[in-house]
Formats: sequence, structure tokens, C-alpha cells
Amino acid sequence: MEKSKKLKLFICYSHKDNSSDNPYVEQFKEHIAPLKDLIEEWYDREILPGDDYQNQIDNNLEEADIICLFISSHFFYSDSCKKEKKKALELREQKGIPIISIILSDCGWLDDEDISKTLVLPTDGEPVSSFQNRDEAWYDVYIGLKKVIEEEIKIKQLKITEEFENFL
Repeated sequence: MEKSKKLKLFICYSHKDNSSDNPYVEQFKEHIAPLKDLIEEWYDREILPGDDYQNQIDNNLEEADIICLFISSHFFYSDSCKKEKKKALELREQKGIPIISIILSDCGWLDDEDISKTLVLPTDGEPVSSFQNRDEAWYDVYIGLKKVIEEEIKIKQLKITEEFENFL
């Protein structure tokens, strides 16, 4: 896939979940490296000094083809994460943007009406932090994400024929 045709992946997370103790975003980026020809991930650490950070976040969220929510108690406690989740749900409703919830640690995600009604990763909602081998957890996330990416690529490659366009 050409660089300009790469899918844009937006990562919504709490900064507390990307610390030196728990570098979840960095681990995620390492594990999805084989998908680099298909996607371009973005998260708020891409913002340059002096940039209007809220504008950058809003624009990148609006332009996303896939949105990943990194779910933890920190996520639910963060006003910024809650705002981004709300916008992500609006985008799913308006544009059909897939939202993938990745459960990082034990938390009350099953009590969140929006997240609990969707299929989450890793499989069966087992938190990444509970895996004895985190590589296994991230591989499970990788496989699930790859399926979503492949489906989105198929959708983007669909072409409307002139005959069908005239029909519309």
C-alpha cells in the first residue's frame, strides 16, 4: 500500500499507561511493526512543541480510519480519554470508523455500556497485564487488529461503477 493510502490509526490512552513502568503504547507500536506498510499510527506524543495540542488531537481523531482505546482504570479516570472516547463513538456512528478497545489492566470495563457491548482485545477481555508473557497478549492484539485493517482496506478499495453512481 502506498504511504498516502495507509490507514490512519489513532491511539487513545492515559499517559499513566505509557510510563517507564508500563510502556503499553511503546509495546503496542513494537508489536504492530509488521503492519507498518498498511497503517500509520498516531498518538499525542507526536505533537511538536508550540503546536496547539488539542487541535492536533481533534484533527487526528477526526481523520482516523481506526481508533484504538487503551482501557484501564486510568483511562476511565481521565477527562481527556472520556472526551476522546465520546468523539470516537460519534465517528463510529457517523462514518463507521472501527473502534478497538484494548484492555490493558483489570478495571471496570464491563460496566461501561459502550465498551462492554463490543468485542475487545486481547481475546475474551483478558487484560494485557495479566498475561505471564506479554508478547502473547500483544500477539493476540496484533492478530485482531490485522483482521480489522484487512477489512478496512477491502472497504476502501471498493469502487463505485459509473452505472451504479448514475443509479444513485
